[in-house]
Amino acid sequence: MNSIQTKLDRPIIFRTVDKTVYDSTLTSGSLWLRSSHYYRNIEDQTRADKSEGINGTQCSFPLHFKPPSAQALSLEGNGTIGTEIIPHYIISMHGTSIADKVRQEFGGFTMGVRCLADLSAEILFQVSQQLPVTSYRFGQVAYQRTALSMSHNLNSAALKLDGNPSIAVKSINTDVLRKDPVEPFILQDEWRIAIFTQGYLNNDPNEPLKINVDTKHFYEYIKA
Repeated sequence: MNSIQTKLDRPIIFRTVDKTVYDSTLTSGSLWLRSSHYYRNIEDQTRADKSEGINGTQCSFPLHFKPPSAQALSLEGNGTIGTEIIPHYIISMHGTSIADKVRQEFGGFTMGVRCLADLSAEILFQVSQQLPVTSYRFGQVAYQRTALSMSHNLNSAALKLDGNPSIAVKSINTDVLRKDPVEPFILQDEWRIAIFTQGYLNNDPNEPLKINVDTKHFYEYIKA
């Protein structure tokens, strides 16, 4: 049986994939980063997430707006109001809380990550060789909806209210490490690395960003 080989005082996290990806990562350090657009659109229902890359909230609690010099507007229901996060690529991992059923759905081959901070730094460097990078984040994903705010700044508005001046309803504190609390994601204790770039590779958000990192970032753990 393989044993935990993480650095001391670092989170014990894993990455689960299919056999082909598992072998290529452990032998050559191959990683494919994907955009939020890709994950929203793929047909694989295990990973497809229509809210990926969007911070928003449901209006289960009624909202009544009365902007100056404009008609009143009321919102209530299960639909989502939110804001799309600026372009970024992500790679997902998971902690120890993942159910075996979910792990099997993600491919069944699980490798360990020795140090999330070290892996994030190298991914940042490798991505910067292909695209201009503006920033990066890594850490545990919080499954919670975000709050809304009203603003005269119409940039990234989820909803524009008439009036003079116009008022926008928008998400506040948008964060790539926050996701809607939906299954199977809330069952897997997700961790991720996010790299913010100036646009997408070849202007195609569905094209994978392929990099290679040092294989020493990973260790074998469970094979199917």
